[in-house]
Amino acid sequence: MIHLVTGSAGFLGYHLAKALAEDPSNDVICVDNNSRGRYDASYDALVRRTNVQHIGADLTDLAAVSALPDAVDIIFHLAALNGTQNFYDRPLEVMRSGTLPTLHLLQKYGPARRLKRFVFAGTSESYASIVTRFGWPVPTAEDVPLGIDDVLNPRWSYAASKIHGEVATVSGCRQHGIDFSIVRYHNAYGPRMGDQHVISDFYARARKGVYALHGHEDTRSFIYAEDAVRATIAVASAAAAADEVVNVGSAREISIGRLAELMMDAANLRGEIELHPSPAGSVGRRCPDVAKLERLTGFRENWTLEAGLRATAAYCLRDDASRIE
Repeated sequence: MIHLVTGSAGFLGYHLAKALAEDPSNDVICVDNNSRGRYDASYDALVRRTNVQHIGADLTDLAAVSALPDAVDIIFHLAALNGTQNFYDRPLEVMRSGTLPTLHLLQKYGPARRLKRFVFAGTSESYASIVTRFGWPVPTAEDVPLGIDDVLNPRWSYAASKIHGEVATVSGCRQHGIDFSIVRYHNAYGPRMGDQHVISDFYARARKGVYALHGHEDTRSFIYAEDAVRATIAVASAAAAADEVVNVGSAREISIGRLAELMMDAANLRGEIELHPSPAGSVGRRCPDVAKLERLTGFRENWTLEAGLRATAAYCLRDDASRIE
């Protein structure tokens, strides 16, 4: 089976490509332009495997996408410009990198009709405003409407691009008769995560002795990277998950304030936590209903939040944390 993973030098893309490559029956094509990913020792070790090929390509360039290998069985499209600060500072680039690659990949691989599955990485950000504005139930199932709270707030550049990606995936795959799966991630975390996430951001400040926290009253759920990757592969492999939208996350909802306490405990840190309000546009509650994931794939989490935080803290607080793994 030949798998193509976009965003392979990033966070989940790397962990997904690595997990796929550990099965010798798989061939893995890693595609990344290093816009946010890192070509470090770990990534170099991954692409040196005999069943792995790295291609440096800017997927916003149609010519670069057209030059990708034709013989691909499954595409895992995870490439995107994520990170909350990027939403505010680089919203146009967030939109550009979140829309054009999806269209280009579908334009190249759709007409050939060789693909067995096109897997698109969605996000809970796509429906966040519906929960806030209309009180949609939490935990939230996949049938929630998608929406943008305020087009004047650049924070929604990422969610808008992901909504576009879901519609493009459904439209392109149905037009060309290709199976798809849309995986909506809910706060995946772990080693190699970017520094613009509540957990890694907290630990980055903690390295300087500052225990600052934003949005302590908000609630979220968190899934460890290894579990998120297992769930993604399970969805891509399950016949019942074809042409479905599936939440990938944890059913455990926790306040950000309580999360900070657990992060302190996981790293054996002591100090007073500075509490700050949420950024403008932040959502008060978010937690997925994962019954569909369990029903279609039989997936169950292996990692508790406490265990995942210990592993993440060890990674984020090590002396060479600036070097990925």
